[in-house]
Amino acid sequence: MAAIEHQPLASTYSVEVSGWDHSHVFFVERSELTWSEETGKLLTLSRRLPPGAMIFVRLLQPTGDERAFPVAYETEALSPASERSQQFRITRVVPRRLPVDNA
Repeated sequence: MAAIEHQPLASTYSVEVSGWDHSHVFFVERSELTWSEETGKLLTLSRRLPPGAMIFVRLLQPTGDERAFPVAYETEALSPASERSQQFRITRVVPRRLPVDNA
């Protein structure tokens, strides 16, 4: 019986990415977001970003009838910054809860 090789499932989405680059210049750029269970969410940008930069990602073709709103993500560089592009793993930013003052 032949072994069946397991291929990880990955989905690709057209997205609009915005944020501030390493020069503190605001940018808006279109990119492709690749999402798989094994690697997480990956995208390539033509801008260099500072370590741990926060970016906003919006689906260009939202699923369903609702409008896609930008979602905040933190970046982790996976490739060295080059003149043309840099690959990032992104993780969704979770809002912090402020302690409640019981006074």
